[in-house]
Amino acid sequence: MALYDVPMPQMGESIAEGTIIKWHKNAGDKVAKDETILEISTDKVDSEIPSPVSGVIAEILFEKDVTVGVGTIIAKIETDASATISTPQKTVETPKPEVKPVSIAEEKGHLTPVSMEQIMGTTPAGARKSGSRFYSPLVRNIAKTEGISQEELDKILGTGAENRVTKNDILTHLENRKTQKTETQKPTQQITVKTQVVEKPQPQQMTYDASKVEIIPMDTMRKSIANHMRMSLDTSAHVYSLSEIDMTHIVRFREQHKNTFEKKYGFKLTYTPFVLQAVAKAIVDFPLMNSSVDGTNIVRKKDINLGMAVALQGNGLIVPVIKNIDELNFVGICKRSNDLAYKARDKKLTPDDVSGGTFTVTNPGIYGNLFGFAIISQPQVGIVGVGAIQKRPVVLEGDVIAIRSMMYLTLSYDHRMIDGSYGGQFLQRVCHYLKTFDVTQNI
Repeated sequence: MALYDVPMPQMGESIAEGTIIKWHKNAGDKVAKDETILEISTDKVDSEIPSPVSGVIAEILFEKDVTVGVGTIIAKIETDASATISTPQKTVETPKPEVKPVSIAEEKGHLTPVSMEQIMGTTPAGARKSGSRFYSPLVRNIAKTEGISQEELDKILGTGAENRVTKNDILTHLENRKTQKTETQKPTQQITVKTQVVEKPQPQQMTYDASKVEIIPMDTMRKSIANHMRMSLDTSAHVYSLSEIDMTHIVRFREQHKNTFEKKYGFKLTYTPFVLQAVAKAIVDFPLMNSSVDGTNIVRKKDINLGMAVALQGNGLIVPVIKNIDELNFVGICKRSNDLAYKARDKKLTPDDVSGGTFTVTNPGIYGNLFGFAIISQPQVGIVGVGAIQKRPVVLEGDVIAIRSMMYLTLSYDHRMIDGSYGGQFLQRVCHYLKTFDVTQNI
């Protein structure tokens, strides 16, 4: 028998930690390979994690609601498998890897797998406790590198589970500390006029009448979404454009084919694939929309990996990714988008399903909204919003008034890199590909 180490998986790029929300197995329980052993939550996805091997759960190292760094061992499975298993700790003592300090530039940029493992090696259990609060290895290393004392670390307001300090929390604290230090180091000028110091207004502490309100704590996903959206607004210079598109020909095409399509493929034909295909084609023509900003560099992605926002029942939003969507035909996009939507709602998404997105499409129109201006999903530079399709009178060529099925499309884009001319042309190209959709094709 041997012990197999189960690590906290990385559920998407830039994700450094996950929160355990439920264990499906207890210590001593038998588990089959690919059987669900726990559920975790990140700012990208809630997901059920399958067992990598068959065996017996020997040890569970973290309880429910604990946030753990990616790569940290969270459980051990006793198994007969001899390949890629960890050596039992009772018989062999593994030396601890040397720890390299992590700079803020590395934290905001791209930590290599080696340096991440070295970080995780500082605490085999994954997170150290100070007082009543745990700190992840990543937070500990940033604090050590930047000279943050334990007392200062304990005072940082945490937004993670159980007020845990996340990487965004400590980076924000460092930025604020740097600003305060710069202000104090500015040379004072000799002036005769008295100046009045105006302090930054602090958020007013809200008070409640307990008999008239219900206090509902945010779950892990809601807090993560809140942090990510606020960070995006603070990062990108958001600009918005709005266009209107006549969808009458596509509405008729769908009505004509929806019944035979469902019988043939086993799922419904929606309007989403039409928009996804048009956006993918427009990105080919306007490749800067498939980019990211890295400091003063533009990182243009060669693969077009289109994210599609999926609303979950009750609360939450997940963005699975259709990889290399420009290589798929229309039916292929229909199948892939339907598969990802169902996996998202059933919590069956894998780390690969939610990673690598280069552009995103969201659909506020599914609930009848005419349009919506979405927040960019970092580190992308744009997101298209799809409005509801509604019939209304429209003036056509020859000053003829007709009833047409109209839809609004919005584009939110990062003005640090995308100018209005480029963004506006891109949105019009999306409209062009919708207008010229081939309604004679067989699906």
